[in-house]
Amino acid sequence: MTDSNTPSAMAFALKLLGLRNHSNKELERKLRKKGYETESIEPVLGKLTQQGVLDDRVFAMELIRSRSRRKPAGKLKIGMELRKRGVSEAIIGELLKEYDSTELCYRAAEKKVASLHNATDAERKRKLEVFLNNRGFEWQEIQTVLKQLHASSTDFEEPC
Repeated sequence: MTDSNTPSAMAFALKLLGLRNHSNKELERKLRKKGYETESIEPVLGKLTQQGVLDDRVFAMELIRSRSRRKPAGKLKIGMELRKRGVSEAIIGELLKEYDSTELCYRAAEKKVASLHNATDAERKRKLEVFLNNRGFEWQEIQTVLKQLHASSTDFEEPC
């Protein structure tokens, strides 16, 4: 494909961005997969970035906000997802400094503990630890949240 495909690549990129926000690398991968060459992709990405339509920082903030509402996750998992989508380490580091994952960890644990009402105290604690760890929360946060849950509930075993 040649430069004559740039308008077509732009139309495809705008169609994708109309569905949801994308990172720069993510949009580049999708354009390549569609068959566009570098000569068509680079001008499109450059123009979209210049116009403010394509912004990795905004994309990352939206992804974090969305995940926080729908399916709370820890810094580890959010960081991994952002890396996978091509967001730079600088942006990830900056945004995760402001990310309060302890509160999200507590919300996730509260929701999960409701589904563990038939489990013994030891099973409940272990299952919560595994669940929260799989969600990317750090061990210290998990232990803090388990202590908070214990303090607010009489039927929850205190963590070690």
